[in-house]
Amino acid sequence: MYTQTLYELSQEAERLLQLSRQQLQLLEKMPLSVPGDDAPQLALPWSQPNIAERHAMLNNELRKISQLEMVLAIVGTMKAGKSTTINAIVGTEVLPNRNRPMTALPTLIRHTPGQKEPVLHFSHVAPIDCLIQQLQQRLRDCDIKHLTDVLEIDKDMRALMQRIENGVAFEKYYLGAQPIFHCLKSLNDLVRLAKALDVDFPFSAYAAIEHIPVIEVEFVHLAGLESYPGQLTLLDTPGPNEAGQPHLQKMLNQQLARASAVLAVLDYTQLKSISDEEVREAILAVGQSVPLYVLVNKFDQQDRNSDDADQVRALISGTLMKGCITPQQIFPVSSMWGYLANRARYELANNGKLPAPEQQRWVEDFAHAALGRRWRHDDLADLEHIRHAADQLWEDSLFAQPIQALLHAAYANASLYALRSAAHKLLNYAQQAREYLDFRAHGLNVACEQLRQNIHQVEESLQLLQLNQAQVSGEIKHEIELALTSANHFLRQQQDALNAQLAALFQDDSEPLSEIRTRCETLLQTAQNTISRDFTLRFAELESTLCRVLTDVIRPIEQQVKMELSESGFRPGFHFPVFHGVVPHFNTRQLFSEVISRQEATDEQSTRLGVVRETFSRWLNQPDWGRGNEKSPTETVDYSVLQRALSAEVDLYCQQMAKVLAEQVDESVTAGMNTFFAEFASCLTELQTRLRESLALRQQNESVVRLMQQQLQQTVMTHGWIYTDAQLLRDDIQTLFTAERY
Repeated sequence: MYTQTLYELSQEAERLLQLSRQQLQLLEKMPLSVPGDDAPQLALPWSQPNIAERHAMLNNELRKISQLEMVLAIVGTMKAGKSTTINAIVGTEVLPNRNRPMTALPTLIRHTPGQKEPVLHFSHVAPIDCLIQQLQQRLRDCDIKHLTDVLEIDKDMRALMQRIENGVAFEKYYLGAQPIFHCLKSLNDLVRLAKALDVDFPFSAYAAIEHIPVIEVEFVHLAGLESYPGQLTLLDTPGPNEAGQPHLQKMLNQQLARASAVLAVLDYTQLKSISDEEVREAILAVGQSVPLYVLVNKFDQQDRNSDDADQVRALISGTLMKGCITPQQIFPVSSMWGYLANRARYELANNGKLPAPEQQRWVEDFAHAALGRRWRHDDLADLEHIRHAADQLWEDSLFAQPIQALLHAAYANASLYALRSAAHKLLNYAQQAREYLDFRAHGLNVACEQLRQNIHQVEESLQLLQLNQAQVSGEIKHEIELALTSANHFLRQQQDALNAQLAALFQDDSEPLSEIRTRCETLLQTAQNTISRDFTLRFAELESTLCRVLTDVIRPIEQQVKMELSESGFRPGFHFPVFHGVVPHFNTRQLFSEVISRQEATDEQSTRLGVVRETFSRWLNQPDWGRGNEKSPTETVDYSVLQRALSAEVDLYCQQMAKVLAEQVDESVTAGMNTFFAEFASCLTELQTRLRESLALRQQNESVVRLMQQQLQQTVMTHGWIYTDAQLLRDDIQTLFTAERY
C-alpha cells in the first residue's frame, strides 16, 4: 500500500513538472518583449537567462523524481570543517582535507550499498580538457617569477603544472580514496591556477547537477540497514567566495535551490564572523522552501567560559537564523572526533586492528584525541582499550544524534524528501509565474497613455530613491557614530573599573597565587558578562534605529508606487525587499578567554610548571620562571609586576575590541545598506521594464494584442491549476511524513 501510494504521488509530481516545462516553453515563445525596445538589458526575473535557470530547476526535479533521489546539500566555509563533516557522515574519508578551499566544483556523494571502496565518476570532463589546453599555452608564455608572486606554488601545484605542460588529461573514472583525493585536489588547484593566469574556469559548464563529479560509496552508518524506496545523496557545495572566486556565490545559490534539504556546517568558534554570515545568508534564502538543519562543528573546543549546547541552539535559532530553524534541528558536534572514532571502529571491526600511524596519518590524530597527548605506540596494541577509547570518543563527538535524527531519517524517507522538494519547487514556480503573467495580461488592457504615465512615475521613484539614499547615509552614519561613542565610553569605564579591581586584588602580598588566579578569573568573567549584556542591548537598539530610519525613507516610495499601479488596475506581481538587521554580534566571551590562560595540569606534568606559575610566566614573558629549585612564588614574585602585566593585557584587549567594533559595524552596516538599496532599485527597474514591454506590445496592431491576451489568460489559468494541484500534492506528502513519525 505504501509503495503504491509513493508511486501514485511520484506520477502526479512528474505530470505537474512536465506540464510546467511545457508552459515554460510556451512562455519562451511568447513575444512579451519587442525587438528594438530600449529597456535596460538586465538579468531580471523572467528574462531569457532566468527562464533557462527555471528550466534547469524543473529538469533537476524531474531527474530526482525519476530516481526518487533525496539530495542533501552541505554548505559551509572552508574553516568550518565541511570536508571533515562529510567524511564523518559517510563514515570513511572520501574528501581530502587541506588548509585551503577544496570545493571549487560541487561534488555528489551517493550512498551505494555494497560499494565498499569509493569510486568517482567524472563523465563531463571535456570542459576541463579545453581549459588544460588554454593553460598549457599560458604557461609557455608566462613569467614564472611573476606567477610565484600571485600564486602559492606547493608540491601539488608544481605537479599539476607539470601535468598540464605534458598535456595529461583528467580521467572519467577513479577507483579508491587516494586517486579520488588526487583528482579533487587537482581540480581545485586548477581553479587557483586559472585565476592566476587570467583564464576563465568553465564553472557554467557544471551548473547542471548531472555534469558534476559523483562519488559512489556505501555510507558506513547505513550499511546493513533495511533497503527503502529512494536514494540518498550528499551534495558538497562550494563555500561563498571560496578560493577568492566571488562568482561561486551564484553557483552555491543555484545548487542550494535544487536541493531536497540543506545542512549548514557552522564553526563553533566563529559563529558571529563575517564568513559564517555569508553562509547564513545563502541558506536563509532557501530555508523556507526546503528543510534546514545545522551542525555546529568544533564543539570540542568548548570550555567553561563558552556557550553550552542549549545556548548555541538558542543563539542560532533566534538571533543568527532569524527564527527560520528550530533548536531541535541544530546539532553541536565535533566532526573530527566523529570521523576519527568511526574510522577506528570500522578498522577494528573489519581488520581487527588499527593501521600503523606511519602508514595512515589519521591513526596518530585518533590516538591523540582518544588517548591523550602522551600516548605511545604500544597503546595501539591493546585492542580492548582502543575499542573502548573509540566508543568514548564517538560519544564525546555528539555525532550519534544527527546521524540518527538526520541521516537515518533521510535514508528511510529519501523518496518522500524528493517528492516534497518537487512539490515546493512547483508551488514557488507556479505562484511566481501566475503573478508575472497576470501583470503582463493586465498590461494589455491598459491605455497607452496610462502606461506611459506609470513608467514616468516609476522613473521618478527611482530618482527619489537615489536622492534619499544619499540623504539617509548621513543620518545613519551619525547614528553609528553616536552608538560607537557611547559603546567606547562604556568600554573605557569597564576597563578603568577592572584595572582598579585588579590593583586592589594585588595589594595583599601574602595571598597565595592560586587564590589570586581564581579571583582574577572571576573579575574577568564578571566584566565579560557585563560588557556582553550591554553590547547586546546597545546594538539591538542601533539595529532598530537603522531599520526605522530606512523604513521611514522607503515606505512612502513603496506606498506611492503601489497606489499608482492600483489606480491603473495592476496587482503588482512583485515584492519589495525588507531591510534586515546587519549589525554584527560580538563574541566577547571568546575574546576574554584569551586574556587569561586556562590550561589544566595533568599528573604527568606535576614536575613541570604548575598552572598558576605557567600563567604568570606568560604574563611576565619568562617561560622558565618558577622551574626547578627556584624559590617559592611568594618569595620571588613581585606582585606589582604581575598586576601591571595583566592590566596591560586588559588594556590591549579593550583597545583591540574598540577597533574591531568600529570596523565591523561600519563595514556591516554599509554593506547591508548598499545591498538593500540595490535590491529596492532592482525591484523598481524590473517593474519599469515590465511596463515598458507592456507599452511596446500595446502599440502593436489590435489583432496581435487580442491574440496575446488570449494566450496570456490561458497560461495564467493553467498555472493556477498547477498551483492548486501542487498544493494537494504537498498536503498528501506531508500526511505520509506525519504517518512515518508514528
